[in-house]
Amino acid sequence: MCIKDVLVAAPMATISTPAFRTLLEELGGCDLYGSEMINAASLLTGGPFESYYLMTDPVPEKLVHQLVGGDAETLWKAAEYLDRIPGFGIDVNMGCSAPEIIRAGGGIRWMRSIPDARRLLEGTRARVKNKRLSVKLRLGEREDPEFLLSFCQALVEEGIDFLTLHPRTRKDKFGRFARWEYIELLKKHLPIPVIGNGDVRTYEDYCRVRERYHPDGVMIGRAAVRSPWIFAYIRYKEEEHEQKEAFCCPFTVNLPEIALRFLDLLPCYQPKEFLESRAKRFFKYFSENLLFGHQFFTQVWNASGW
Repeated sequence: MCIKDVLVAAPMATISTPAFRTLLEELGGCDLYGSEMINAASLLTGGPFESYYLMTDPVPEKLVHQLVGGDAETLWKAAEYLDRIPGFGIDVNMGCSAPEIIRAGGGIRWMRSIPDARRLLEGTRARVKNKRLSVKLRLGEREDPEFLLSFCQALVEEGIDFLTLHPRTRKDKFGRFARWEYIELLKKHLPIPVIGNGDVRTYEDYCRVRERYHPDGVMIGRAAVRSPWIFAYIRYKEEEHEQKEAFCCPFTVNLPEIALRFLDLLPCYQPKEFLESRAKRFFKYFSENLLFGHQFFTQVWNASGW
């Protein structure tokens, strides 16, 4: 697959399960799917739920497994393991700003040292021989264009095939708008594809970032949970635009059918211990489609059992 004008479903903890990916694919799908974060140490020690994280449904050739961890040697071994199973790529998480991930030395913590990041990627590249290798990262601890560019150039020199930038700092969380100008900066200076992520909630947002910042792809996260049909709708509108006239059949969705289909899929791909938490995470966003969404989600959140 050529990484050009691709639509990507973001890797999201407790969200990007095979059940959710299957729902997206059934509604029209996208070009690449990110997995949930896979803890490298847990993978190697054979945690009780690791087999669920390794599932490649619904389309293995579109799947990018994302690894997280704070120890280079452990990440190398985990990447070597993942390289032997079906999938499109392996992504190293250098962007997660969750406190527990940072304390363990993973996620955005890797952005504190270019030499450490180089060593990690050098060893990972040596072990990933059958798949694309990528990195997902943030701006870093603070806004520093020179550091960001130097950091990303180092990753390129160690052999990554593409990268995804979520242009917020560690402390931003989702409180500030994503600064897509940094994606444009990387596009101008890096010889590899650059995918942008952040604040793309609608087709209009997608068009805006494509036209202004020229990424090689657009990754969508929370908006894809709220609107699992968003990728299909973007492709529908693009085709409509190419035809230069509105299609006679409008794009429609059936919210109850989608919700029930997700609930049907979930137990096919998740252990019983995860069913309640994964369902609640999904409906936290999906309920935003409803006029009575807050009331609905409150009832879902307070429910117990499956």
